[in-house]
Amino acid sequence: MPYDTRRTMVFCLWSGEEGGKRGSDYWTDTLADNHPEVTVTNYINLDMAGVNWPGGGGAPCGDEHGGNGNCDPDPQPDEGGYPKDSEVWPMRIYIGPSLNYNKIDQPDMVYLSQWIGADAINVSMQQDILVGSDNNSESTWKYDVWLEEDRPEIIIYEDTTARSDHASFQDNLGTITLGYGGLVDGYWCYHQTCDTLEEMEDWMDTQSRDYGNNATGKNNLVNSLDMITWWATYSFFHMDERPILNVYLD
Repeated sequence: MPYDTRRTMVFCLWSGEEGGKRGSDYWTDTLADNHPEVTVTNYINLDMAGVNWPGGGGAPCGDEHGGNGNCDPDPQPDEGGYPKDSEVWPMRIYIGPSLNYNKIDQPDMVYLSQWIGADAINVSMQQDILVGSDNNSESTWKYDVWLEEDRPEIIIYEDTTARSDHASFQDNLGTITLGYGGLVDGYWCYHQTCDTLEEMEDWMDTQSRDYGNNATGKNNLVNSLDMITWWATYSFFHMDERPILNVYLD
């Protein structure tokens, strides 16, 4: 059955993200120049969302997987402070633009994402909103608060930095963005040719690990991508009926 949207929805596959977000930057610049009358109210970004909860419990070992030592990802936070350790690899829902790490700047988008997770996706026990405080370092606050909240497996937070194609929409169009991601730093195949479905299945396998639901990597990967797809779809439906505007444009 066809679904009639109230607003135009555009689905894009971007090229050149690693080389400077070339595809999304060109698209948003061209739209702004040629159609200044068009407002892109919301943008949903999916990037590196393959390895996350319900996977976890330790990285796959073996020479074909890379890594070193005990084969686990480095449990220390990276410069951007993405939360993870050797056991829990959260599914990340990141929102922006945001100028502050110690308060919520885009509350409508944050709480919509939380409500969809709790009501439609039924993961209220796994999810939490991360907000920093003056006691946290700006570089590692996400990791610090994640530990304080007992390492939730799904995290919703506002990001003061944009490292993917959503930055083009924030910077060039003033659009509020919502993104889904998983394990990045610590995933050895990040931006490598070994980033295949087979590799992701190995990472997502919890059959032989003291973590998770004792499921195959394929089952966990399917469940994760299914969850993200429905979460994004519900977000599309809600924002089609009631767009959420960037508070900085008020």
